[in-house]
Amino acid sequence: MTTYGDVAAALGSPRVARHVGWALSAIGGADDNVPWHRVINAKGQISHRGEVDRPSEQQRRLVLEGIAFDENGRVQGFRACRWKFEV
Repeated sequence: MTTYGDVAAALGSPRVARHVGWALSAIGGADDNVPWHRVINAKGQISHRGEVDRPSEQQRRLVLEGIAFDENGRVQGFRACRWKFEV
């Protein structure tokens, strides 16, 4: 699991985290091989952006992978499981 900002930084543009989010929102159907659901915001939460179905699907997929959420919707132990790219 990583953040939009981590992906942006790994691509060489640390200030374009929103662009990473937009790109990931354009993919992510049930048949996609891209693990879009494993990218969350820097607070350790799923970004909703006014959507209903996609965030629910993202949380469902993460829970199936053993990820737990606290009462505020944050990934429990996010710092321990956060993937940091070597840039």
